[in-house]
Amino acid sequence: MKVEGLSVGFREGGQVLVALDRVNLELEGGRVVGLVGESGSGKTTLGKSLMGLLAPNALVEGSIRLDERELVGLDETSLNALRWSRVAMVSQAGGGTLNPVHRVVDQVAEPLVQHRRLRAGEARNEALAALGEMGLSAAHGDLFPHQLSGGQVQRVLLAMATILDPAVLVLDEPTAALDVMSKGLMAEVVRNLRDRGKAILLITHDLDLARSLADQVLILYLGQIMETMPALDLLVRPCHPYTLALGRSYPGMGTLRDLGGIRGETHGRRLDLKQWQARAGGIVPPHQPPIRERAVETGRIEFEEGCLFRHRCTQSIDECGRRAVSLVSAGRHQVRCVLGGIAELLRLEKVEKRYGRIHALASTDLALRAGELFCLLGETGSGKTTLAMIAAGVVTMDRGTRFFAGRNMDAWSKEDYRSLAREIGVVYQNPAEAVSHRLKVFDIVAEPLRVQHRRRDSAEVRTRVMEVLSDVRLSTGPEILDRYPHELNMGAVQRVYIARALVTGPRFVVADEPTSALDPGVQAKVIKTLLDLQIEKGLTLLFVTHDVGLARKIADRVGVMLAGRVVEMGSAAEVMQRPRHPYTRLLMEGARHSPGFHRRTHETKRLSAERGGCVFADRCGWATDGCTLESPPLLNVNTSDHWVSCFRMDGLKSSDHVWKPETDEEFSRRSKNKSAGCSL
Repeated sequence: MKVEGLSVGFREGGQVLVALDRVNLELEGGRVVGLVGESGSGKTTLGKSLMGLLAPNALVEGSIRLDERELVGLDETSLNALRWSRVAMVSQAGGGTLNPVHRVVDQVAEPLVQHRRLRAGEARNEALAALGEMGLSAAHGDLFPHQLSGGQVQRVLLAMATILDPAVLVLDEPTAALDVMSKGLMAEVVRNLRDRGKAILLITHDLDLARSLADQVLILYLGQIMETMPALDLLVRPCHPYTLALGRSYPGMGTLRDLGGIRGETHGRRLDLKQWQARAGGIVPPHQPPIRERAVETGRIEFEEGCLFRHRCTQSIDECGRRAVSLVSAGRHQVRCVLGGIAELLRLEKVEKRYGRIHALASTDLALRAGELFCLLGETGSGKTTLAMIAAGVVTMDRGTRFFAGRNMDAWSKEDYRSLAREIGVVYQNPAEAVSHRLKVFDIVAEPLRVQHRRRDSAEVRTRVMEVLSDVRLSTGPEILDRYPHELNMGAVQRVYIARALVTGPRFVVADEPTSALDPGVQAKVIKTLLDLQIEKGLTLLFVTHDVGLARKIADRVGVMLAGRVVEMGSAAEVMQRPRHPYTRLLMEGARHSPGFHRRTHETKRLSAERGGCVFADRCGWATDGCTLESPPLLNVNTSDHWVSCFRMDGLKSSDHVWKPETDEEFSRRSKNKSAGCSL
């Protein structure tokens, strides 16, 4: 089945509610295409379009072809001949489509009676066999729909949909409201159908299900396909900001970060009827009933030609609203985005920093994507703050290059440092030391506006200060504004400094251990505030912490630092659930307070780094002489975005040895046999 340029709208008086907008889709035998998106994105409308089951007020343009036969405009008699026999659908909440006064076996047999003209007894026997293939007995077939569980009802519907052996199946939320075990059974049924050569459209909001069952996934938003991708990339390599936001909103077993949601609210798309007809070339399909036009208020028309997601996007620019956006290739993906997908906001290339004889930061590369929260992890003295402050433009570097929004930061700073400073906010590790203790709360928050924007208008400054204090959930009354920081509790003080970092409206915020001095209750409130602001303001955050537990709850990606180097980097779930570097494993064990994990001195690590060998060699239970002579590069170790600097994992050749990657079981056995080194 091939869908080309499919648009569907629903007439509401003189307006048209746009449900699908120029959708292209191809369903092939033996493959599953997953369709994912929020409620109201048009997923079910697309499924019903393939069945010819749209409401009478639907307007359709485009093409749906099945075996080279055009379905758009086909009369009801011809469509009925194709339904069940060539294309079948399991509807969302399909239990409501079963007749409550008929036994389920008779309902499964009905397509056989209608299409093959079988006698009732013969049809019943085939229906029982079809139910048996779905794991249901003859006793189940003799029950009424209300006497079955939700999972059993779904299997009845699948038996009914497949009993005529159709080539195309549309499954609309087949596992919605089912328990884990029932979902597993349904997933196995779908796999069997795929293996039998069925072309399947799987409509679901279960991202794990789409990733495990589908070959390809389409991301649908307000009727437009925002991204197409291989299914395995869904949760690990999103290219569109909407796909990233969907992943953050999904409570999957592989997700560590707390649910983030998508900022803002979706809205319907409406066209004046004449606009719809103009988009369709002035032609309304002949099978549609006559259209009556009437005047509508211009202000109610909400249709826009720019990017539909731009109002909720973390990286939108002015160009996003100026023109229609088409799908463009982005590697194995296609993405509908002016910027070609999730943009890179910050890039550091080979940056280095020394403080006297101390090599605080070795040559390091780092890239942050718009809207993400990246955590730098590591023990004290590992170089986290140095790297973060270089990224913020606060600390000069000895070597390297840094870019922000595609511009060289150092050149930008020389041209107009104030405009660059407005783009970046900083929450310091000891913020009280960065601000005069003689300033009251209002002046602390207002100071960046007065310095960077040169604003002297007291009303304008006051309005902005009130806004940002409200954003961080602080009172805007004199009980806060007229106080000095030392008169407030620690939670309120930290919110004040977060407000100060946000007052200029930055896109990028560096937060250096912002909650390290807070008790757990206050820390939770401050972190929740920061995460909410990240979603609602579309912030990109570089968060420095030594708290592994905190990082796993807030980060999209993490970088593990040791002795001025990044030794492991990747998604938070990948790094924390499957750490590859021995030092990262050590951090994980230390966070769990496991007894016996070994530590050495900071000076030893630095000496190792100065020699040019692996920075962890002096503490690693697997190190040999080769590790002290050559530093392993940071390389990708699997198909996901996971990078590790370790000879043991990447199989590189050092000066004296050729290493083979060990399994996790081998790693564990060796660690238990070590009298020294980390006990993992």
